[in-house]
Amino acid sequence: MSVKLPKNQIEILITSLLDIEKYPSKIFKKLYPKRWGVETFYDELKNKLKVEHFSGYSNQSIQQDFYAALFISNIQTLIVSELEDEITLENKNKKYNYKINTNLSYGFLKNRILELFFSENSQENSIIELKKLFKENQIPIRPNRSNKRNTSKYRTRRKPKVTKNQKDTI
Repeated sequence: MSVKLPKNQIEILITSLLDIEKYPSKIFKKLYPKRWGVETFYDELKNKLKVEHFSGYSNQSIQQDFYAALFISNIQTLIVSELEDEITLENKNKKYNYKINTNLSYGFLKNRILELFFSENSQENSIIELKKLFKENQIPIRPNRSNKRNTSKYRTRRKPKVTKNQKDTI
């Protein structure tokens, strides 16, 4: 099925809902932008938390790595959601709205996750420190920003195939 997007782009969608009267293409046009949150979350899991790079080969180690990545993501999301109103207020007179740099926030959390749960300091102090670091690293949200991708620059880069029994991210 074809859906016309802004800027006269046409997106081809595949669906198993074949009843055109019950499911006209206009409902898919409304649903299409709502997928973005799911896609960006998958991007975070895959590219920022490296959920596809496992530390072992057994079923148990794969599940452990996957659930650890989800756990880190959930903690990061909780901290960010607590800070959103505060960030909006602090930046209301600026040209752009701001958000917390996701990549850096995962890094800060990754480096302090053991401290968060096993330190002699209280968890509250660790979370306050994380919130401070998150707030110090914000990036502007530039609406309607669209840059054409230069895909040719990625073709020559190849990642070396390295097998190791440890994970870089968590």
